[in-house]
Amino acid sequence: MFAEERQRRIAELVSEAGRVNVTDLAADFDITTETVRRDLAALEKAGALQRVHGGAVPCRPHSLEEPAFDDREIHNLDEKTAIARSALSLLEETMSISVDGGTTCAAFARAIADEAHGRLVAGQAPRQLRVITNSLSAIDSLAGAPGVDIFVLPGRFRPVTRAMVGPQTITAIEGHRVDLAVLGTNGLTGDGVSTPDHDEAATKSAFVHSGRRVAVLADSAKFDAISLVRFAELDQIDVLITDDAPEESLSADLETAEVEVVTP
Repeated sequence: MFAEERQRRIAELVSEAGRVNVTDLAADFDITTETVRRDLAALEKAGALQRVHGGAVPCRPHSLEEPAFDDREIHNLDEKTAIARSALSLLEETMSISVDGGTTCAAFARAIADEAHGRLVAGQAPRQLRVITNSLSAIDSLAGAPGVDIFVLPGRFRPVTRAMVGPQTITAIEGHRVDLAVLGTNGLTGDGVSTPDHDEAATKSAFVHSGRRVAVLADSAKFDAISLVRFAELDQIDVLITDDAPEESLSADLETAEVEVVTP
């Protein structure tokens, strides 16, 4: 295979998978890891991908970029669905939870509703959950779900996340102390989790402080991405639920911060 053809295929794999590993690419193409790194360097120079420790990911957006909700909802949909189902393992039979805005948390709300209806059909008692949320998508999914009591947070509506944010939202969150706070993120690095908007970040931070336990749901495409505003450090997170194990450097940072990493 010519270098140009191989590099084109590598770029396609990065786009499809969201992340590729140098060792895996060397084995797949029967080339040395040094050749893979040269290919990745050439592709990064051409703007086709971004190199990270141990491999490559699609080109990262700038720190202010935040695609529309509908566009993000269909991106990595299988991964988000798997993450959402895994997050059900965090739920007790009776508990209070907060659910953040964004597409992965919306998938979690759908998973809660699906499980509740499934239990009812099977003749089992559904969980008894009080869900505090600023997410219209979560409200849509959970409305009518057996055993789910919804408390809707007030605030300014942000269409890009379909969530309420701002001072009113934060004040309402601060009046609660939930058993479990569940959040999404735009970026996750050793320095913490981040999002592009200041009001969104302040709202997320309030959710973090309101939870006895804090869980972040993030697909692996968020690893090593950095948005403008950090809303929590790693040691403020108890559980990370993701679709793939982080690379060695981030994994070490998570271990140091005592974050439990859960994958499907």
